[in-house]
Amino acid sequence: MITFNANDRILVTGASSGIGKAIALQLNALGATVVASGRSQQRLEEMRAQCAHPDALFLEPLDLLTDMDALPSWVRSLREQYGKLSGLVPCAGTALISPLREFDRTMATSFFDIHYTAAMLLAKGFADRRNNVGRGAAIVFIGSRAPLVAQAGLSIYAAAKGAILAATGVLSKELASVGIRVNALAPGLVKTPMAEKTYLSFLPEERRQEEIASYPFGLGEPEDVASMAVFLLSRHSKWITGQTIVLDGGRY
Repeated sequence: MITFNANDRILVTGASSGIGKAIALQLNALGATVVASGRSQQRLEEMRAQCAHPDALFLEPLDLLTDMDALPSWVRSLREQYGKLSGLVPCAGTALISPLREFDRTMATSFFDIHYTAAMLLAKGFADRRNNVGRGAAIVFIGSRAPLVAQAGLSIYAAAKGAILAATGVLSKELASVGIRVNALAPGLVKTPMAEKTYLSFLPEERRQEEIASYPFGLGEPEDVASMAVFLLSRHSKWITGQTIVLDGGRY
């Protein structure tokens, strides 16, 4: 059975909704100390109201794009406040369907900022030996299956997620010597508020049912992704690093 203790301090961004919320709640239920970040204080408080151990879940509201260059220093400030971190899950992000005719440089830059640049700056802060526990520490990036299986209209989203998947293997090599494992998850379509708002709600009912039927085991739940993230953060995965794990209910 996977368990954590209070000294397992794990930072989860994007923790106010969807997959990030599910990860924060599962970690908290299993005994970890969770530092949960998101843009909305209210939604973070609503999330904490659902957790098993409120005294072990700390809220740190922040818009990661406001001052990205300060993110490594922000991670250091969290270590100073809560103690050295054992895990990092950069989960903040959004989705986008945009064909080539609508390509916009500003929009593309914004997507890379939240999905790749912010995640890398958080990883940089976490990897500072003063901020992590050393051997046993782990980073889990949340990617997507989109870079692995081409789908029309997802060039910006797939490229941004593909960048973080590519970085996963590289960072696993760089950080192995200091005992930090680095892995990524590549989920298919998961039933989150973001997926509904940015994709499913735009599909005609017939197309919507076709999309759902294309997943042999149905669409994913946030908890399905959270369970694998929790495993990769735990001691049970101590021999796993540099991997991208696809979670798509058999659609791949």
